[in-house]
Parts: sequence; structure tokens; C-alpha cells
Amino acid sequence: MNGEFHQMLLVTALGNGYLISGTEPSSKELEQTSTLEVSFTEGGDQPHYSWREWIEQRRTNGDQRLMMVSAAMEGSEWQTSGFAGGGAPSAIATLGTDRPLLWRPEWKVERQRSQSRWRVVYTGYEYTPAMQAGHEFISMSDMFVRLGKALWQIGQLAEEIGEGFWKQNFFDPAIEMLDDRTPSRKFAFELPPVYTDDSWRLLNAIYKSWVFGGMGSWNDVPPASAHDYGKGAEYDRCSGELYAALLQGARTAVNSVIF
Repeated sequence: MNGEFHQMLLVTALGNGYLISGTEPSSKELEQTSTLEVSFTEGGDQPHYSWREWIEQRRTNGDQRLMMVSAAMEGSEWQTSGFAGGGAPSAIATLGTDRPLLWRPEWKVERQRSQSRWRVVYTGYEYTPAMQAGHEFISMSDMFVRLGKALWQIGQLAEEIGEGFWKQNFFDPAIEMLDDRTPSRKFAFELPPVYTDDSWRLLNAIYKSWVFGGMGSWNDVPPASAHDYGKGAEYDRCSGELYAALLQGARTAVNSVIF
């Protein structure tokens, strides 16, 4: 899973749990450490808040829900999704007041003597009606179908180009997670109780089948294999469709409590 996308899923889910039912929002992944600092600000001379300070401020402000959104796909984002700043740009909207904001993260690495430290700043911008009108919403049931189809197609392709490893270890297990209604190991983070079992199943399948990255990923050797079999265009199409389904599915899962 892309670290930036994962963090936004975490913020959205924990924030909704806190705003809706008061579920404890603390997370070690959002605490300030020697290798990571996460803060929130409205820009300019406005102060920076820690994760806990910010989500408490959202509740005091009257915000009722957090919603994760992503920019429109252009077709090749999956190729860079494993790197910092790559993939489809995403953000978090705060909803419930007459002044909704869109919080966009910026990741910067700070070099220190013995190690590097990531500094992540979420800055709030006006969430205009035009922005709101451009976002796509898909039901949970439709998302299960869409993701399942994308996984099946790319699994078939993997076998055809001699990359059955990916089908056996990622795509097929993810399909089984979508179909299996019995309790299973949780690959994603701990969702607050306001989320349903279907949200768990969807996120589990997404985390299991996120194969986009750098060396050793689906982006590494499989493109050459597809080219050797004369299926380069099909590889690009199936990869793009799976990536889009993973993004939409993740948003569907964490946004399922806002309606």
C-alpha cells in the first residue's frame, strides 16, 4: 500500500469514528516520532496542530464527517503510485458546517545526521461546490463487483504472460476475501466500530491486492513479460483498471459512514 494513501485512509477512518461515536482516535502512526511528524494547518500564519489537536478542533468546529477524495484519473498514475508524491492526488474533506474544507497533504523529507525524517503537513483549502460536484460515489455492493472483475481480469492476464505468482498470491486471495463472509485476518488497520463488516472485507481485499510499487512489484518484471507475449497494451489496461478500482474501493470503504 502506498504510504501517503494509507495515512489518509487512517486519518479519515479514525476521524469518523471520533466524530460519530467518540471512539478513541489515537494512533501510533500519527504520533510525532524521530522519523515522522504530522501536522494540520489552514496555511499562512495559522498555527499547526497535531493529529489529536486537529480532530478535537474539528469536533468543536461542528464538523460531522471526514470524506476522502481523489483527483480524476488520467490513466497512468499506477506507474508512479509506489513512490512519494506519485499516484493519483488525494485529499480529505471536512463536512458538516457551512465552511467545508479540503485538506491536502504535502510530504517532505528532512535529512538529519543519522537518519531521515518525514514531515507531513495537511493544509486546509476551500472545498468549493464545483469540487464537490466532481466526485464519484459508488455503492458498497457495486464496488465489490467492480473490484472483483478487475482482480479476475488481471489474474487471467498474469497467467497468460507467465506471471502466475501474482495471481496465486495476490489477486485470487483478494477475490476470496471479497467473497468470504466469515471473520478473517485483518490486513488493514483497525477500523472504528462505526464501520461494517463489509468495509473490513473491502479494505482487506484492497490491502492484499495492492501490488503497485518499485522493485519487486507488479510494476517491475511483469511489463517485460507482457511485452514478450505481445500483451503490453492489455497489461497497461488491466493495471490501470485495477489501480482505479483499488482507489475507489478504499474511498468507498472509509466514506461509507458519511451517508
